[in-house]
Amino acid sequence: MADSGFTRVELDGTVEHRGGQQFVNGKGYAGDGYESVHRIEPHGFASHPVKGGIGLLAGVRGNRDSAYLIGAEKPSLRPDLPQGASAQYDDKGNIIKLIGDDGAVFDFASRSATLTCGDWTIDAPSGVTINGPLTVNGPVSVGGAVAMTGDITVTGNMAMTGDIGLDGNMTATGSVVDGDGDGGA
Repeated sequence: MADSGFTRVELDGTVEHRGGQQFVNGKGYAGDGYESVHRIEPHGFASHPVKGGIGLLAGVRGNRDSAYLIGAEKPSLRPDLPQGASAQYDDKGNIIKLIGDDGAVFDFASRSATLTCGDWTIDAPSGVTINGPLTVNGPVSVGGAVAMTGDITVTGNMAMTGDIGLDGNMTATGSVVDGDGDGGA
């Protein structure tokens, strides 16, 4: 049988980056060692494969001394996905899943996620839910009604334009100033 020039390689964890390219080491089925093999990835995608990742070694014109590695996925880390779905994931369990009619899932567990961008727009006609504390460092502008359940604590001044409707009591620990000067409330 003729040699196809392809072989399965298990990576040993050695990864070197040179001149915008990645080179890896590993072993084939028969224990053949491969060192400094150029690993190819699609444009716009970059990863650092883990020890135990499995890839396909393709020899140029069947020559294993002039070879490229394609892939390098570790089977135990691969997520279970429905047909047609895709995911980007790492060895710590962070995952971004695109799952067709079920939408998208960004799961970083208890690890932090940072988004750095210019303007950010969320189009969510059914609403947005945030579970957990929210901190905003900067001004907040609201272009519609605000409905709140719970207490509001304000540190600093509050300026308002328009009427205030109050259903219940109001307690002031300082003076209440009559703004129109008629002495009434």
